[in-house]
Amino acid sequence: MQQKTSLIQFFQKNNIDIIFLLLIGVVGTFTQEKINPIFIFSLMIVQGFIMFRKKEKIHFKTTTYFWLLLALYALNIVGMLYTQDVSRGFNTITRQISFVLFPIFYTVYRVKNIDFLLKAFVISIFGFIVIFETHTLYRFFYKSDIFPLDLELFFSYRYTGAELTKVFEMHNSYFGMYIIFAHVIILDYIRKATKNYLIILLVLLLVVQSLFLFQTVAKTAIVLNAIIISTSLIYFLVKSRSFKILGFSLLLICITGWFATQHLNLPLSRISDRLTELLEGEDSDRITRARIWKAAIPVIKENYLIGSGTGDVKRFLHAEFEKNNIPLRSNVHNQYLDYLMRFGVLGLALFLTIFGYSLFQAIKTNNYIYFCFTIIIMICCFTENILSRQWGITFYAAFNYLLYFQYPKK
Repeated sequence: MQQKTSLIQFFQKNNIDIIFLLLIGVVGTFTQEKINPIFIFSLMIVQGFIMFRKKEKIHFKTTTYFWLLLALYALNIVGMLYTQDVSRGFNTITRQISFVLFPIFYTVYRVKNIDFLLKAFVISIFGFIVIFETHTLYRFFYKSDIFPLDLELFFSYRYTGAELTKVFEMHNSYFGMYIIFAHVIILDYIRKATKNYLIILLVLLLVVQSLFLFQTVAKTAIVLNAIIISTSLIYFLVKSRSFKILGFSLLLICITGWFATQHLNLPLSRISDRLTELLEGEDSDRITRARIWKAAIPVIKENYLIGSGTGDVKRFLHAEFEKNNIPLRSNVHNQYLDYLMRFGVLGLALFLTIFGYSLFQAIKTNNYIYFCFTIIIMICCFTENILSRQWGITFYAAFNYLLYFQYPKK
C-alpha cells in the first residue's frame, strides 16, 4: 500500500499520466519496428477517447509551422493524382501518417515534463547500447569460430556495423542518429550542471557511447557526432570557465581518437572511402552516392516542377539504375533528391522551408536541443532517405513539433 502511494506521488510530482506513459513508450521503442506502431496507435486512441469525453475542455491551438507540416504531408495526397503506382503511393501515405498525427496530438495535449521525456529517451538509447554490446560480446566469446580472440577480431566486420545491432535487426545509420540526439541531450545537461563530478560522469558517458557509435560504422553519424561533441563541450565549458574539466574532456577526446586510429580501422577506412568516393564523383568505378544521385537527374528533369508523383519514383529510378549499370534496387539515399523527384521544385521548396522555420525558431528561443535536432536531420537527409522509413519518420515526427511548439522559451 505504501509503495502504491509512493508511486502515485511520483507520478503526480512529475506530471505523469497515462498519455505521458504511452508517449514515453513511443520515444523508447524507435528501434522496434513492430512494437513502436502499437504505442503510437494506443497513444492516439487513448487521447482521442479522452478528447471525446472532455470535448468542452479542448484547446486546439495551431501555428504557421503546424500548417506547413500538414502541407508537407498533403503533398503525398496531391501526388496521388498523377501517380501510376497507386499501391506504392498508398503505402507511402500510410507510412508517413505520423507527420500528421503528432502535430495534431501536441496541439491538444500539453507535455508538462519534457525534460523527463528526454531523459527517458537517453536512458532507452543507453539500454539498447548495453543490449547490443552484451549480445556482441556473447557472440564474440562463446560463438566465435576464429582464434585468437583479440581486439582486431572484435572490431572487424564480423562484430561491427549491421552485425552489431543484428539482435533487433536495427539499421545502424538510424541508430547512429538516435545516439547523436541522445548526446545532444547529455550535452545540454552538461551545460546546466553545477557539480563537477556530474559533468565528468556525463563526459565519460559521451565517450563510451561514441566508441559504440564507431562500432556501428555509421559514417555520417560518426563525423557529425565528433563535430557536435567537440564544439559544444568547448563552448559550454569555456563559457562556464570550467577550464580543468575542459582539459580533462579534451584529454579524453584525444585518447578516444588515438584508440580509434589504433583499433577501429574498419569504420575509419569506411569514412576514408566515402570521402574518396565523393571526390571521385560520378567517374568512380564503384557504386558511389555520386553515381546514384546522378541517376536521379533524368527523373528530376522529366517532371521538374511537380515531380513524378507519390508512388512512381522507385520505378523510374530503378530504370535509370539499369541504364547506368548500377545493380541496386534501393532508394536514392538522399531525402532532398527524393522530394525533388516526387514533388518537384515546389515540394523541395516546402521541405526546405520547414527546416528554415525550425532553425529560426531554435535560434529565436535559444533552444540548443531543437537547433541540434534539426541540424542532425538535415545532415542525415544528405546520405539517407530517413523520412521514408519508420525508424526515421516516427523519430522526426515525435520530437520535431514538440520541441518547436512546447519546449520552454529562454
